[in-house]
Amino acid sequence: MNIFVTGTDTDVGKTTVAAWICQQVKVAYWKPIQTGNVRDSETVKILSPHTKIIDEAYRFSAPLSPYDAAKIDNISIDEKLLKRRINSTVIEGAGGILVPIKVGFCMADLVKLYNAKTIVVARSKLGVINHILMTMEVLKTRNIDILGIIINGQMETNIGQTIELFSGSKILAHIPHGNDLNGMLRSIRIPSEISEVFR
Repeated sequence: MNIFVTGTDTDVGKTTVAAWICQQVKVAYWKPIQTGNVRDSETVKILSPHTKIIDEAYRFSAPLSPYDAAKIDNISIDEKLLKRRINSTVIEGAGGILVPIKVGFCMADLVKLYNAKTIVVARSKLGVINHILMTMEVLKTRNIDILGIIINGQMETNIGQTIELFSGSKILAHIPHGNDLNGMLRSIRIPSEISEVFR
């Protein structure tokens, strides 16, 4: 079984969450499509040095959606190259759940391709409730299995309760901000909902 880490947006902390899971549960990491010059797999290597990293199926230099980045590089994304037999792997998406990969195929379709359980990552900021609920609505409409939500940053208890009530999903963890990210990740206990996926 695999876990797919998606987000409510880009730059919400998906890579940090993926590295945390890999660090704690000792599973592999894969970013099927990397856009932009900064490779998320390098961040995972730093935060979880013993993690097995699977090379990207596609890597594009433009920091755009896979669809737009592939157009710039004049490359046609082939779903066959994205479909791999992987197990016990944390798969990280690019951007949010409806980010386009090719015509008629987006990140949500990629999740379905791996039949993975999904974690939704959100950053604690104004608008987070709406962003989470919209993401959850898409996942539910497409019958994608949701493990829960992880929040990057501190959040007031009542806001967290509101998110859980209206999303119907549990907030599994909060990842605090700080200078010693590696140390903080090691100190946060992995929820059983996550560890049990890989048993």
